[in-house]
Amino acid sequence: MLAVAALASLVIGHSVQGREIRATRVGDEGAAVNVLVVGDVHGNEPAGEAIVAALRKQDVDGVTFWLVRTANPDGRAAGTRQNARGVDLNRNFPWRWRPGAEGTYFPGRKAGSEPETRAIMRLVRRVRPQLAIYYHQHLGITVRARGADPAVQREYARRTGLPLRSLPDYRGTAIGWENHLVRDGSAFVVELKAGAAPVRKHVAAVLALARRYR
Repeated sequence: MLAVAALASLVIGHSVQGREIRATRVGDEGAAVNVLVVGDVHGNEPAGEAIVAALRKQDVDGVTFWLVRTANPDGRAAGTRQNARGVDLNRNFPWRWRPGAEGTYFPGRKAGSEPETRAIMRLVRRVRPQLAIYYHQHLGITVRARGADPAVQREYARRTGLPLRSLPDYRGTAIGWENHLVRDGSAFVVELKAGAAPVRKHVAAVLALARRYR
C-alpha cells in the first residue's frame, strides 16, 4: 500500500461545463519513467475507470503513474460519446485533424478547440510519458498504434487476452498526436469489451509494461 505522501491529485483543466478534470499522481514526480492511463475519453465508455481506480493503490519503484479517471466529465455525466459541445474529443487533437460534419464523430470547429483536449495535451507535454494507455469500449481488442512499440502492444494483448488488431487510421486522435510528440514513448488504445472489465488482469498488464521502461 502506498504512503499518503506518494499520492497527489492535480486539476489539469476544466470541461466545457466547468467540471474539473483531474490527474492523480502515484509516486514521486521526477521519476525516470512516467506512465499515463486515461480511463475514458468518451463518456459512454466508462469501463476503464475501474482500472484507473485500482492503479491508485499500486506502486512501482522508479515509475510515476498519472491517472485520469475521465477526460470527458460532461460526457460522462450525460452518458454521451461527445463533450457538452457535441465534439468527439478523440477526433479533436491537432495531429492530422481535418474539419467534419456535426454528428457522432464531429471533430470540432478547429484542432484542439475543446478544453478537455487541451487539458490532456498540457499533461502530456508536462510529463512526456514513456507509456500511455487510453481505454475505450466496446470492441474487445488491443488497437495497433502507429508510432508505438509493437512489442509493448503485443505484451498487453497477450496478458489480457484482447487480441492486437488494426483499426482505420483516424484523424485527430489522442494517441496519434501523442506518438508524434513523444517520439520515445508508446501511446495506444485498449478497446475493452462491453460491461465491466476484469480489473486485476488489466492492472497486472499495466504494471508489467511499466516495469519494462525502468
